[in-house]
Amino acid sequence: MINHRDGNHYLPKIMGMFGLVVSIIAGILAMNLYYFREVEKSLVDQTYRDIKLENDKILSYLQNLTESKLEWLELFASFSDPPDGSGNESWWELVAENEKETSRLGVADDKGTIYYGNHESADISARAYYQKVMKGEKNISRLLPGGFDGQDGIVLAVPIIRDSKVKGAACLEYSAAEIEKYLDDSPLSRYGANFIFTQEGQIMVSSSGIDRKDTVYELLKNMEFRNGQSLEQMREVVESGQTGFLIYYENGKKRLLLFQPTGIEDWMTASLVEAERYESMLNRIRGLTLGFITSSTLMLVCAILLILGILHYRKKEEKRAQKDYLTGVYTRETARKLVSQGLKGVGNKRFYACMFLDIDDFKKINDTFGHHKGDLVLVEVGQILSACTRQEDVIVRFGGDEFCIWLYGMRGRKQPEAIAARILNAFNISGNIHASIGITLVGENENDYDAILKRADEALYQAKRKGKNQYAVNR
Repeated sequence: MINHRDGNHYLPKIMGMFGLVVSIIAGILAMNLYYFREVEKSLVDQTYRDIKLENDKILSYLQNLTESKLEWLELFASFSDPPDGSGNESWWELVAENEKETSRLGVADDKGTIYYGNHESADISARAYYQKVMKGEKNISRLLPGGFDGQDGIVLAVPIIRDSKVKGAACLEYSAAEIEKYLDDSPLSRYGANFIFTQEGQIMVSSSGIDRKDTVYELLKNMEFRNGQSLEQMREVVESGQTGFLIYYENGKKRLLLFQPTGIEDWMTASLVEAERYESMLNRIRGLTLGFITSSTLMLVCAILLILGILHYRKKEEKRAQKDYLTGVYTRETARKLVSQGLKGVGNKRFYACMFLDIDDFKKINDTFGHHKGDLVLVEVGQILSACTRQEDVIVRFGGDEFCIWLYGMRGRKQPEAIAARILNAFNISGNIHASIGITLVGENENDYDAILKRADEALYQAKRKGKNQYAVNR
């Protein structure tokens, strides 16, 4: 039952909220005035900050792209049959599903023949990335001209290992055009260009705003350098894998260039800005700042009033929330509804495994460090479980320090064990958490939620009895 408060209790809240609104408006005014003074103070410094931010975004994009793709490939390689040329291997359907305009998945055997989803094959035995992967090294190729259906592209490769021997490779070919599109969509592309090059200087991918040259040194060889900077100095910094700033002049116009290593093979990212064009934009911002102060304050007041209305409505709906307030994963009640419905599916469109997880010695954490530390551990568990599973999977805080994971949509019987191992590894890396996991597989026609959960719980206790910090399977 909802208890309504009388006006005497509500008035202080109204006054407090009014004071908060006034404080926020005053803060926004102060920030806008500070921004105005900063623009006046140094346009060049602003240019440097923005070009660094731009390059960091590109760096983050590349790292996230390659890391997520490599993780997916490793997962794929862990349950894929080594190619035998029969056309009956377990991975053909998944390979075919990944035939896209910007990427395609292939599986290579230990002779260097790669098979694609359309049942075409090619010889990649001479490729450097293939030779590396057959030595057990996951890697990313340099730019391969015409290597992706006539387009330039890169290849991410991981080994398929069975019985401690490399039996083949899972390869994801990725069109360079997709990366070029990202570079072109950059906010600074109107004032310059972005590109990716190797420590040897080879330009791999570039936005449309840059002259097409084979190397960065060809691009800059006719430029004018001042204040002790030179192309040779840049070459030394690049070859040492360090970050650098460069100022040069083209036809008397100043250019700013930032380059830094990506941490991916020997790739470097670079962003350049035509300083005069960019600074003219900032000068215009300076003229508009005072008008922005007034309009933004008005919009802020409207936004705050709207937010207050939304918060009031959301407060009424809190008890209906689907997510656990602390960890952000599903509540027990919500999960029962989602999973019970999902168990009615057929084939790949249903839950195929259940994992029950319990944090080892969680009571000791609370007793030793306090409940606040225990809450932080629970939050971290929720984050790690979300990172180690897919969006289709359902993660549940079952109660206290117990979590449940329902895996959806895949048929690999060994897949739950690979996911459990990845979760335990992530916990160990965190240094704060150890856990035990029980796993049970869901029968093809099984839909008894409680029975499945009970088997997973029994498997969890098997893992506990075996010494904790491990998983056990109850089939």
